[in-house]
Amino acid sequence: MIRLREFIEPHNPAAARRSAETLKKAANLLLDHPAIGTRLEDREDRELFIPFGQFGYIIRYRLHEGTIVILRVWHGFEDRSM
Repeated sequence: MIRLREFIEPHNPAAARRSAETLKKAANLLLDHPAIGTRLEDREDRELFIPFGQFGYIIRYRLHEGTIVILRVWHGFEDRSM
């Protein structure tokens, strides 16, 4: 999440703060509702779409022995093939 904020901050510091707060709230939502994300086909991973601006964010995570493991956070405009 730091990477995303640092990318936005030089262009729009207020938006960078809002995006960081939005992502923190989403991560806290996962604590209360760990199965809220869409399960990926043939995988244990899940994805949660977080509305923010035109493209939003995607949090990919997995549940492992009662723990939520966040694997990656993308801006909706980023290349997700990595």
